Amino acid sequence: MPSLKRMTSNIAAQVVAVAASVIDRIILVGLLLRSWGADVFSDYSVVQSWASLLLIAELGIQFYFQNVQQAAFVARDKAAFRRASAIHLGLILVIAGGVALVFTILAAIGATDGLLHLTRIDAQTGRAMLWMIGIGNLLTIVRSTTTTIYTAAGDFAYAVILAAAVLVLNTLASLAAVALGAGPLTLAALFLGIGGAASLVFCLWDVRRRYPDWVAAPARPNLPELRAAAVHIKWYSLQIVAPTVWLQAPILVFNAFRVSGHDITSFLLIRTMVNQIRQSFQFAAVGAGLEIATLAHGGDFAHAWRLSARVGMLTTVLCAASVAGVLIFGETVTLYWTGDATLFSVPIAIFMLAPLLAVAPLQQPVALLQYANMSLAPGLQRLLQICLGPVMCVAGQALYGVEGLVIGLALAEILANWALVPLLARMPMFADLGRYCLVALAAAAGTTALCGLTGFGLMRFFPSISLVAMAGKMGIWGVLIVSPLVLWTLPEQVRAALRERIRRLAFSR
Repeated sequence: MPSLKRMTSNIAAQVVAVAASVIDRIILVGLLLRSWGADVFSDYSVVQSWASLLLIAELGIQFYFQNVQQAAFVARDKAAFRRASAIHLGLILVIAGGVALVFTILAAIGATDGLLHLTRIDAQTGRAMLWMIGIGNLLTIVRSTTTTIYTAAGDFAYAVILAAAVLVLNTLASLAAVALGAGPLTLAALFLGIGGAASLVFCLWDVRRRYPDWVAAPARPNLPELRAAAVHIKWYSLQIVAPTVWLQAPILVFNAFRVSGHDITSFLLIRTMVNQIRQSFQFAAVGAGLEIATLAHGGDFAHAWRLSARVGMLTTVLCAASVAGVLIFGETVTLYWTGDATLFSVPIAIFMLAPLLAVAPLQQPVALLQYANMSLAPGLQRLLQICLGPVMCVAGQALYGVEGLVIGLALAEILANWALVPLLARMPMFADLGRYCLVALAAAAGTTALCGLTGFGLMRFFPSISLVAMAGKMGIWGVLIVSPLVLWTLPEQVRAALRERIRRLAFSR
């Protein structure tokens, strides 16, 4: 049975992770723009995008072995858990090691220079940055072998906190370096040292300390084990390939079309806001989904879906409220964030936010299938995104420029997700899926309208945009409008626990 305590801890840990990402994506990015300017920041982002493509090498192996290990842990089968851990580590070491060797050779001979079209960073520095960030990413792939162990053993919250701590350490070091005048090369070196090597060494040591009876040395899989893994990994690989391509393709298309640094930076800033929203509703989906998946592993998929539908309503409302928040406060936030309000484009923001509302109800059923090792539907969704996304990016950019690219991204995401609905509806475990989708979409529309009208009303009747005034308006809006909506959509079990906690606190006084 799923544990409410662990489910709550998982969600709380995701909140901590979001806070950590705010330091990295908001505070650090703001400082970089003020210190380097939009053009250097744009060059740095292009190098990061190319280096991030190496994350594809993981091939979704983590998802498969995490599910296998979780099933073994639920059954208390230490031998099966150890064998899965050993094979996972062995496969990843071979893959990451091979890619690192080839990548290092290509970088050493300058074969990677043709990928970059940098305007403010010289070719030699760009090559060094590409190598350091790329190798750092490969080391995070190796670190993923420890994440599956933490998660399968019921310590997902601990794993998330660890990852957040690594991010915070790396970000604080980067903030200090930039404040002292450091450039992009220094930040790349810090990522390799802290986010890559140091965090990997610690996690490998820590899992052996925490789970001495559940881990093993790297091992080579036999043929039946490879065949069993390949059945799912061929689909799970898309779970890695699609998001990576989805994130990096727009920047690479912009770079190929020689889009200005200002426009690239504007796109990146708005996308950062949008991705913060994605995190804010996905932390509930992931944190609860991992616990709910124990029901699916035990054969009670109907109960798992009922719980998932409740979480889906919660994440949809969270998403809708956040979308309204960006449209209301985005321009002013950008002004205080970067010092340049022109970096916030309302049309681009609308086109980037629209898909979030459209696909939010479908995130939870797809996630439930993924955690239950039913990989076909999630894989098809990612495959459609891979096929549609880059093509529509290029076509949109060629026809209508930056706004055209964003429209192409939006259409690709919506089509890739809703094309799955007929397949999901035919699955007997998803009872009343159509009704759930309609109610969730209505909740999204209503939440966006209510939050939007009240937020714009605050901005109209109290027009001051000083930092203190803005913080006050956002706080009032969040407490009086958003919080009741979120509480209304919480699963009944969670609401009951909250009521009991409040009752105990009241009587204890």
